[in-house]
Amino acid sequence: MIPVIPWPITLTIVVLQPVIAFAVWRILATSASKSVRAGLAIFLFGWLGLAFALAPSPSSLAGRDPFYLTPLIPLFAGGSFTVALVAFFVSPALRQATEAAPLPGLVAVQLYRALGVLFIILLALGQLPAHFAQPAGWGDIFVGLTAPLVALALARRVAGARPLAVAWNVFGLLDLVVAVGMGTGILASVLMPELGRRVPTVGPMGVFPLILVPTFAVPLSFMLHLLALLRLRHEARSRAGVMAGTAA
Repeated sequence: MIPVIPWPITLTIVVLQPVIAFAVWRILATSASKSVRAGLAIFLFGWLGLAFALAPSPSSLAGRDPFYLTPLIPLFAGGSFTVALVAFFVSPALRQATEAAPLPGLVAVQLYRALGVLFIILLALGQLPAHFAQPAGWGDIFVGLTAPLVALALARRVAGARPLAVAWNVFGLLDLVVAVGMGTGILASVLMPELGRRVPTVGPMGVFPLILVPTFAVPLSFMLHLLALLRLRHEARSRAGVMAGTAA
């Protein structure tokens, strides 16, 4: 079945992807050198531009095997992670920039995850199946709406803010894993056995405009969660070291 995505949803997805890329760039470039800022811009907007350019049209689903999974999703996920990891380990300047980026900002920027409401709308319109849209949509809505609250707690150094931030990031990662697993059908038969032993992929997520979510927004969210957890771990170790030094 060829999906029919209302134009306001298409416009929302298309417009907000570069806005998300710019917001993440601004946060990571806060204390970065000129070369690192340029490299981050090339990475983020080049990645997004490629996702736009290669996105299949909805008509490509006509007559396609319902279990077909477009290779673009694992390709973009694996490729973006590989490039980011290599750059992180090779460039001391990039590591310094990520360490200097404001932790509350790394959390708050994921407000964009509240766009999961679009999945719920598409479910109501009959364009997405419930086994994917409900966990992915409601999970993203929760993560997105709580992102500013967790960020505010970190910024104000509220008691318990760091354990809360760790729990929020872990939940955010699990939400992404479940969404991808249900969308590809890999986890669907495990988490919802009533669907049968083999569950088709969610076809509309593999074509324009929805494919921009698993090829760009989802891998980016994974990176932001992992970076935030690394920062929280590093700061916890630093604080423990300071306290140990003071006690000595």
